[in-house]
Amino acid sequence: MNNLDNYLNKITNGDCREVMREMPANSIDLMVTSPPYGVGIAYDSFDDDINFEAYKEFSREWLSEAFRVLKPDGRLALNIPYEINRQEKGGRIFMVAELWNILASIGYKFYGVVDLEESSPHRSKTTAWGSWMSPSSPYIYNPKECVLLCYKQLSKKQTKGTPQWKSWVEQVEDKNNPELLVNKKMYEKSDKDDFISLVYGQWNYFADTRQQTKATFSMDIPVRAMKILSYKEDIVMDPFMGSGTSAVAAEFVGRNWVGIELSENYTEVANKRLLEYRAKLLQMKLELEEVSKF
Repeated sequence: MNNLDNYLNKITNGDCREVMREMPANSIDLMVTSPPYGVGIAYDSFDDDINFEAYKEFSREWLSEAFRVLKPDGRLALNIPYEINRQEKGGRIFMVAELWNILASIGYKFYGVVDLEESSPHRSKTTAWGSWMSPSSPYIYNPKECVLLCYKQLSKKQTKGTPQWKSWVEQVEDKNNPELLVNKKMYEKSDKDDFISLVYGQWNYFADTRQQTKATFSMDIPVRAMKILSYKEDIVMDPFMGSGTSAVAAEFVGRNWVGIELSENYTEVANKRLLEYRAKLLQMKLELEEVSKF
């Protein structure tokens, strides 16, 4: 069994099932990921065009390993579509129900579901051929996705840390006795609005149209999940790192992270993206230091 430090803040190239088997149990606070959907996407190292029964077995395997490495109060934020259509390889599938059945059988507990409202949606190009202008056999398709939220054993975080939002204390009048002053924790209005938007079960997000790989993941989703589901001291993980979105999101919100990616090519793309992000941050820091001299 390897020490977690061997995986921290870097992307490990390999099959997430095998990599997680070598990771210490009860070590990850939050897992945020968008796995392959089994809809025939042409990834360069994963066969996404498999029968749905085989896809379910694959899902059971990686979700079981994820369950093992999560802490007892660890959480999972799983970005999936509501439904898929695999035609001859499984037919029309209610994806959320199928994956929840797997999650529950492993031992995950239900924590909620977030409906994703895409600001620039990819419109469906399907047409109900065979029943045009008729109720004979219309194809009613829902292109939306969601984030299924689960926890391992304990729904409440056992170790408190630093929240995403800064606060300060001010003395204000006691509501029951105006002559007394009491300490009250205060927040910026923008931070309060941010928190309220995150606890509402619908997140508006922008789809990432800059496809650096076939494994595209909108950065809005992991950023939001990490802010509302973890403290700054927590360790977050994405076992399907793709182009590195979750890694950049983790560094953006100040979290340590663990990443796994099957494709050597995608791993290279993700590492390059990380280096570019860090370089931009360093450049901004240097520019601010120069400005502060005057």
